[in-house]
Amino acid sequence: MEDLYDTPTSSPVTLSEEFHCMLAVADAEELDQMLQRLRSAIVYTSQWRNSFALAVRLPGDVLYLIFEHATPDRDTHMLRTLSQVCRRWRSIILQAPLLWRKAFNIADGSIWFSEVLRRTQIVPLEVFFDIAEDYTGYAIPNLTTILIDDFRRCASLHIEGYGDDIEEILSSNITTNEVPFMRCLSIHNISSPHNGEVEIPDSILSILAPRLISLHLEGCKFNWDVVRTRLAPHSPLLSSLRIRNFHFQSPATVWQLLSVLESLPNLKECRLQNSFIGGEMDWTAYLRKVHLPHLASLVFESSTAAGAKLLAALELPSLSKLEAVVDVGRLATDVHQFMEGVQLATCRMERLPFLYIHYAHGRLIFQSNHYHRFPRLQVTFRNWALRNPTISDNHLVDLIRGIADVAALQRTQELKVSLPISIEQYLAPDAWAYFLRRLKEISLISFGTHTPLFLIRTLFLDARHSYDNMEVQSRLLPSLEQICLPSIPELEVLIHILADARSQIGTPLTISTISRNRPRISRREVQSIEVVHEMMLEWLTNLVVHSAPGDSMWLVDDESDESDEFDELSDEIDNE
Repeated sequence: MEDLYDTPTSSPVTLSEEFHCMLAVADAEELDQMLQRLRSAIVYTSQWRNSFALAVRLPGDVLYLIFEHATPDRDTHMLRTLSQVCRRWRSIILQAPLLWRKAFNIADGSIWFSEVLRRTQIVPLEVFFDIAEDYTGYAIPNLTTILIDDFRRCASLHIEGYGDDIEEILSSNITTNEVPFMRCLSIHNISSPHNGEVEIPDSILSILAPRLISLHLEGCKFNWDVVRTRLAPHSPLLSSLRIRNFHFQSPATVWQLLSVLESLPNLKECRLQNSFIGGEMDWTAYLRKVHLPHLASLVFESSTAAGAKLLAALELPSLSKLEAVVDVGRLATDVHQFMEGVQLATCRMERLPFLYIHYAHGRLIFQSNHYHRFPRLQVTFRNWALRNPTISDNHLVDLIRGIADVAALQRTQELKVSLPISIEQYLAPDAWAYFLRRLKEISLISFGTHTPLFLIRTLFLDARHSYDNMEVQSRLLPSLEQICLPSIPELEVLIHILADARSQIGTPLTISTISRNRPRISRREVQSIEVVHEMMLEWLTNLVVHSAPGDSMWLVDDESDESDEFDELSDEIDNE
């Protein structure tokens, strides 16, 4: 590697067509200068060959690392020189995205294409172009040359950027219809300062790419029908579809989206963000079932109504990951219909041993499993506003009942809940009872920052009813063994009352506490344990009261004292 840096930094000269033309018209003095220049180039190239004589036998991935670390960021001449040593080295440079990007930004693009690309007629090209990173400006004419003359050789094509040059690049006259090596096609965030959004030409999405496995379109306009009628039929291996828009630049109706998905029978991964909406036909016409036997991962962002229509129309026997972010609709039936769609889509999913329900920052989320383990189910309801408690609102009731009806969750063993009283108070008295009867295998319950008081009361009343009727065990959660809660004295008293009630019917509870990360500053006078016990017991047995027990200053409500747990979870969601 030391010899590599000891060699001259000027690029070699080869006998191009321009050089032969110069020879034909040059005089003797000019010929002498050319001869001296040619001799220097021969000596220089020989030094490169001798320096890397032992490297010829190295594996390709090792050579790639050598080329990568030996080439400074702004030095493209070295890569151009290395590409002339032999066919194998040239192939490594053309197929490594990082090396290709560096070599792509050379000033004398015509020499690069004449010396390198025309020598390797069959080597696939990994073309990654980003205006923000390809800062030299030389890559733009080089990229248009690729699209016009060598588009057939592209194995990966990634275009991203903002500027007038984007229109010039995308309007290139592609001279081939078939791209046999193409595996990945990715176009991101293309726009022009004068014309705003730039639409992807139909010619790019009409290519015949029999080996295409990934299509990723983000922040750009395109024609959905072209994808369905031209690209999909000739791409039988397409397994990854990612469409992400920010302001619904080119949304499809649910009917159009289902037509596209139906044309991709081998799809394994599908991510859709702000890319489909409910159309008029979606509400009036019957949506046929679309069977996707290999789809394992479905991630989307939409309204509850459009998401419900999509999920209800899909048959996903191999689904192991479902993540949805939906806006809560105004209609009372929106959440109910969406949860019915979730139940249909996950009916064949393996059992999910963990369930977490929590609210924070205007979002209500339920999810299963941690740390990207599979199978995985996660639904986020955005804009879950705190409503007027005097107005009937069935959203939360529909959600809690809908979660309980998801077959994959009915064998859940661990439940964690964090719901503020201002949210939980909308639940009907029998909602938690219905939920706990369906998820009867729960053995551990954990409480987060917001304690679900009415869930605790439901368990207490069930234990008291079983004791009064001399039943052998409680009807709700007979397998419950442990409750884990934050270290709050009043809450500990409440849970101990519940534990005493369950122990009387032969179902004892183990109680464990978790210290808070941040110490709470007391905002009230400390009351004796006896007073707190009487207050809690009175609240538990008073069926009329539908609010917090006594002095509720110890409760954490809304986002006044939200823990860092939700923020960490949000980062995990956003980084996926």
